[in-house]
Amino acid sequence: MVDQLGGLKAAIADLEKRQKAVRDELLSRAVEQVEGAQFGATITHSVRWTLDTKAVKAEMGEGWYDKHCRQTAVTTVNVEPLVAVAARAVPKLAA
Repeated sequence: MVDQLGGLKAAIADLEKRQKAVRDELLSRAVEQVEGAQFGATITHSVRWTLDTKAVKAEMGEGWYDKHCRQTAVTTVNVEPLVAVAARAVPKLAA
């Protein structure tokens, strides 16, 4: 099962690289809308606001920040090739 998951993650990584390259090419054409035989795309631009947590903590205090934050439990599954795992597991000898 872990081999299947690792293979899928590798395939997705390759697909994401291809997706980025095609997206970048589309953006370089400076169009707002484009249609293909099966899909259409609309390109919009916006501004994303993010919170400077370091500045908020400094100005309002750590306690205030913690009181106003929400926590979410997260489960992470890290998958990597066994070659990388084996390389990390081999102890290095001092010279």
